[in-house]
Amino acid sequence: MNRIYWDRDIISILTDQIESAEHKHYVMQLFLSIDKPLNLYVSGKVVSGKCVIINRNVNHAFSTGNQLHFSVIIEPASNIAKQLEMRMNGNEFSVLDAFGVEKIQNAISDLAYCKKDDEMKHYHHLTDTLYDNIKLNREIKVYDDRIREVLDYIEKCDCSVHAITFLADRVSLSTSRLSHLFREQVGMPVKSYIQFYQMKKAFFALLNGKNITEAAMIANFDSPSHFAAVAKRMMGMPASLSSKNSVFLKVYDM
Repeated sequence: MNRIYWDRDIISILTDQIESAEHKHYVMQLFLSIDKPLNLYVSGKVVSGKCVIINRNVNHAFSTGNQLHFSVIIEPASNIAKQLEMRMNGNEFSVLDAFGVEKIQNAISDLAYCKKDDEMKHYHHLTDTLYDNIKLNREIKVYDDRIREVLDYIEKCDCSVHAITFLADRVSLSTSRLSHLFREQVGMPVKSYIQFYQMKKAFFALLNGKNITEAAMIANFDSPSHFAAVAKRMMGMPASLSSKNSVFLKVYDM
């Protein structure tokens, strides 16, 4: 099973098919079991828990072992990411099993086995339960106006112009000043943030019936293999697997 949910601030995966070699990326990732604790490798150490969050840029590896689980990739400029970043306080990972995890697991199980017509209702119930129990709110983070303009442009653009010089000119900053300000406020380089949205756009193309090559071109990746490599690094699953065996569901309109 691979169900991928595209929400405004998160990309969620309900799956039993992840085989992820050790990797790291600039997004935070939350792992939730449906029953037994999950075992992850974080910086070479085994971490066990039912609700585990991995910080940005931390080496980790994970295999489902055919065990169904729910994984959440958190949009790096979102208020959710900033709240979790403060809570992590620089730690590589955090186990949140004490935060009403049984309620969250029940909501995952309901989503996994619900009727198709009820899927969105159960998805929203799950995210509401998750946010309520780990004490997160969905307020939009306030950024410097110039960074907000760059973020809005990247989200809405057609992925054809991504040069940092172009983005810097749009907001009347030097490239070095934009790079510094963006990393200071968002917590990652502009290039890495753009790749996150390229991946998102490519998967929306797959959702609309495009093949891997077409999706990679639409999102302005260098090649299908480049798209596959970014998808594997960000999500732990190759793009070919995602398109062949997955159900894609948009939770909001772009």
